[in-house]
Amino acid sequence: MPFDAAPHSVKTDCLICPVQTCLARRGDADQASAFGDMLAPRLAVMPGQGALYHSGDRLRSIYSVRGGCIKASTVDSEGNEHIRGFYLAGDLVGLDALGGGVCLSTAAAVVPSQVCVAPLADLRQLMLRRPELAQRVMEQTSRELALSLALSGDYSAEQRMAAFLLYMRDRTAASSVIRLPMAQRDIGNYLRLATETVCRSLKSLQRRGIVSLSERAVSLVDEPALRELLPLKKKDQPAYLDWSVNS
Repeated sequence: MPFDAAPHSVKTDCLICPVQTCLARRGDADQASAFGDMLAPRLAVMPGQGALYHSGDRLRSIYSVRGGCIKASTVDSEGNEHIRGFYLAGDLVGLDALGGGVCLSTAAAVVPSQVCVAPLADLRQLMLRRPELAQRVMEQTSRELALSLALSGDYSAEQRMAAFLLYMRDRTAASSVIRLPMAQRDIGNYLRLATETVCRSLKSLQRRGIVSLSERAVSLVDEPALRELLPLKKKDQPAYLDWSVNS
């Protein structure tokens, strides 16, 4: 979604926001208004220019991605980065810290991005008044856990790559062309695969006529064949695990 990344902070009106998959827009107009009234001004975040929060920080806000892509990562004792997740428009960033109140990772922009800021204390009060909002937070947490299990299980590199591509396909749902904001090395880091393995898996899918590759984009030529590679078929998933924009 195009947006102006120049303003550092701007107040958000959820009723006119084009992001249909965010927490506010998954309910009625009253819920969207209540959510918008609770938000602090939204922020523009740029790659390499700081983070929304760092690992070990106290959790003060939950962030709803309005545009761009945010990655959550940790760094081990040897200084190696481990990417824990990518967050796209409509996603909530920081849910993994809700229980303990301490951020478990560092959240930073992959590309120029915007986030809406939900102060944690205000969000908790709103969820008490509107239980349906709390239910949707639980559903997104469940989807994130299901995605983590799908990508980190005892699966082949090709199965992990297929799951990742279809996750991206279901999130964007605009066309058969999946535009990837992250580099192949970051995809490999996230999937626990070498960059060379990511490249080989994509080229193998292309040779078999399942996808077509271009710079930072993958076109799905045979989506049913790609879905057949998944260990868990879409028809076997509970409805709340559906990431598509219409869910």
